[in-house]
Amino acid sequence: MAYVKDNIFITGVSGTVGKKMNFRVRKGKTVVAVKRGPNTVPPTDEQQEVREQFIIASLYAQSAMKDPVVKALYQKAAKGGQTAYNAAFKDAAKAPVIGSVDLTTYKGAIGDTIEISARDVITPKSVTVTISSPTGTVLEQGAAIIGATDKRIWTYTATVANATLPGTRIVVTATDLPGNVTEKEVVVS
Repeated sequence: MAYVKDNIFITGVSGTVGKKMNFRVRKGKTVVAVKRGPNTVPPTDEQQEVREQFIIASLYAQSAMKDPVVKALYQKAAKGGQTAYNAAFKDAAKAPVIGSVDLTTYKGAIGDTIEISARDVITPKSVTVTISSPTGTVLEQGAAIIGATDKRIWTYTATVANATLPGTRIVVTATDLPGNVTEKEVVVS
């Protein structure tokens, strides 16, 4: 793929030339690419799955562009030559990432905090925490609160005392705007 610069004959041209080259305009730049031919090999199951995910991401991006508030969020997140549609598509195609679950201030007492690092194309919609005993009984569950200054850091404040701290399972779930979900489990040692 090549970009056309300062060529008055080609700038702004779009379409196919001579069954060999394809011209298109992207964000005001003319892009030149090799024309692709038809694919005659039937798709594999994995390719079909990827195509289905592509369709779902595309439909989400289209609907996101119809909501001015959501479109503005994605426009702000767009990098380089991306459009808001591209950022929304990327968000729908990839689940949020949970980086770290910091348990240094969690000692099993009411009011102790757990800090979670979670990121996505735009800030995840929600981060929830489930704390279970070593035997698997759910002790508490609730929403983490997003940081006031750093939108990648979420804080969960414990509401139940936990006397059997070693072996406690903490499951963090991050959900993004398109509905993708990521879970991360940490066992207290």
